[in-house]
Parts: sequence; C-alpha cells; structure tokens
Amino acid sequence: MTLLEFVLKEYISIVGLLEKRHTVDKERIVIDREDFQKLLEQYSYLTFREKTKIYKDLNLIIHDKKSYTYPYKDPILKKTVRKVIINYRTYQTVKKNLIKKV
Repeated sequence: MTLLEFVLKEYISIVGLLEKRHTVDKERIVIDREDFQKLLEQYSYLTFREKTKIYKDLNLIIHDKKSYTYPYKDPILKKTVRKVIINYRTYQTVKKNLIKKV
C-alpha cells in the first residue's frame, strides 16, 4: 500500500466517524480545529502539518490559501469563526473509488 492510499484510508475512516457525530450540511462537515488535530495525530506516520498539506492539496478539506481552516458563520455564536470544513463530496468520491480499487 502506498503512502497516499494509507492517507486516504485514514481520511475515509475519520470522515466516516465524523458523519455519525456531526451533521452533513451542504456537502460539508464542520468541526473545531482542536478535534481535527486530535484525529490526525492519532497515527504518527506523518506529522500533522504534513497531513494537512496533503488534505489541502487533494481538496479533502475546504481551506484558505495559507491555512487548513476556513471562516465559518457559527449559527449559535452568531459570529464568524475559523473551523475545519470537511469536503463531504470529495469523501464520497474517494470512498466509492478507493474501496473498489483496494
């Protein structure tokens, strides 16, 4: 298994867990930065920074140019905060095509 396949399998398992805990709204799952960091640091085959770079490059998360987070209008706080936005559509595509291959 290549490193890319390993990262994508980990991504599939993380998002699979998140979709059970969080609402999927407009093909996105919104989570706190701290929660995202904990999930990515569970397996230390790459650093958090290396993983987030891969996630950004592959459009696994919706992000700003220089960050892995994105401004999000929080309906409870009624203000804009930075959150991690999981691209659920990409998850569905990767899951559908990776599972067939592996």
